[in-house]
Formats: sequence, structure tokens, C-alpha cells
Amino acid sequence: MLSDLLFSFNAVIPIFLVMFLGLIVRRLNIIDDSTTRQMNALIFKVALPVMLFSTVYGSDYSQMFDRKFIIYLVLSIIIFFFICWIIAVKLIKDDKKRGAFIQGSFRGNYVILGVALSTEVLGFTPVIAVTGVVIVVPLFNILSVIILTIYGEKKNKSGNIVITIIKSIITNPLIIGIFTGIILTLLNIEIIPILSTPVNMISSLATPCALLVIGASLDFSKIKERLRYTLIASILKLIIMPVIFIPLAIWVGISTEGIVALFVLYAAPTAIVSYAMAAHMGTDEHLASSIVLFTSLVSILTYTIGVYILRVIGVI
Repeated sequence: MLSDLLFSFNAVIPIFLVMFLGLIVRRLNIIDDSTTRQMNALIFKVALPVMLFSTVYGSDYSQMFDRKFIIYLVLSIIIFFFICWIIAVKLIKDDKKRGAFIQGSFRGNYVILGVALSTEVLGFTPVIAVTGVVIVVPLFNILSVIILTIYGEKKNKSGNIVITIIKSIITNPLIIGIFTGIILTLLNIEIIPILSTPVNMISSLATPCALLVIGASLDFSKIKERLRYTLIASILKLIIMPVIFIPLAIWVGISTEGIVALFVLYAAPTAIVSYAMAAHMGTDEHLASSIVLFTSLVSILTYTIGVYILRVIGVI
């Protein structure tokens, strides 16, 4: 039992220590808010797309596209999205808070944590974790744009919602990076050696830099004002989602690698990009920020407990 607990602890804590270092760097004023925002833009628009490109480029897609895993992943996210929507309608009267609450309750930080934490838990990089990235990036964006367009201040200014969604998808740097890698692989186009080295260098920096920026971006000042909704969204995201869908995934026969990837996705803290989208679309960005902060801190505990349980019951 102690060895299982130590395994869980050692798999999860290194990821969050890097986030904690980012928080310390910000508190010591080594970087300021402006620098943090610039770094976040650089990571989102350059480093992460390059990392995702590098991850999917040259992959064996016959192994990558597990039909059962993909169907289960998509259905579980969509079902939970509607569960969160129903809860928000019953619980919250303010439209701006509804939009931020729903997005914060279902949208996990899987792009940054998915491959990294799955690798830590399994001891190797599972191809199916990359499949999860390919699926959840467009799906999260579609669902987020829909709900923020409905409840945001810009809902009457955004024009045709279908056009808004399509534009959001095709201009998303993460999606561009993923599908560029897929297309080059399918066309059997090799990267010339002079480009492969910088691609690998930027790719290796993406995850640690992104984790540092998440830590540096955590803001404790607004969390008390919206504590009730923050706590409910965090419980939905970190506890209810994995408790509902991981046992079902085991029951339907998802592979071990798939279970780990799904657990990392379901139990992931709310994506930091949800704050930027909430602010841009005119919903309550302070509630969005509070949910990101709280889930990021509490997920250290919930991830460790979840990995421990999966190990004790023999899933991993």
C-alpha cells in the first residue's frame, strides 16, 4: 500500500512543483503580469503548437485512432457538458456567471498535462494520450464558443454562431499544429534536418514553460468573492467527472493506456485558456480565474488519490 501511495505521489508532484516554481517566480517579481501574459501568448501560439506537431508527426495512426476510445471520449465530454449546463441553469441566475461556470466545470487543462502526466504514470508516452489531444482541442473549443456565445456580453455582436465556431477552430494554433503534423505524416513528407533540431528544442520547452506560466498566472485576490460557484465547479471538474466516467470506461473495456489518458483528462484542473476566452467573450472572467486557481491547487490532491486508487484496483 505504501509503495502504491509513493508511486502516485511521485507521478503527480513533479508536474505541480514546476507550477509552484512559477508562482514563486511571480511572487518574487522576477516577472510581472505583462511578462506572464506575453509568455502565455508565446506558449499558446508557438511552443504548444510545435510540441503537438512534433508529437503527432510520424505517429502510427493505425494505433493512434482507437475507435472505442474516441467514441467514449467524445460522448463523455458532451454528456458532462450538458450536465454542467443543466446545473448552471438551476443554480445561477446571472448569464455572465453561467458561461464562466459551465466552461470552468468541463474544460480541463489536458493539452499541457495530458501527455506529460500520462507519461509519468505509465513510464512511457502512450500514443492514445496524443489521440486525446487531437480530439479534445477542437471539441473543447466548439463547446466553449457555443456556451460563451449564448451567455456572454458579445452574444448579440458575434454574428452567426456557426461562423464564429468555425473561425475559432480553423484559427486555433493548437489545432493548426496538430493537423499540420497529421497531414505531413499522411503525405509522407519528411522535415529537413536543419528544421528538425529547432522543432525538437521548442517542443521540449513547451510543457515546462507552460507549467511555469500557469503557476505565475495564479491570482488569489478574487477567489473569496465567488467562492460558492468556484467550489461547485471544482467539485464537478475534479471529482464528479472522473467518478462518473472512469468506472464506466473500465466496464466498457477501454485499454489501460486509455483509462490513464481519460483519468488525466477528467481530473485535470480547468484550462487556463478558459480565463482568456471568458474575458474575450464577455462572461465573468473573475469567476473563470477563480476556478482555474482552485482546481489547479486542489488537483494535486485529487490526482494523487486517483492514481493511487487506479493502482490499488490493478488498472495500472
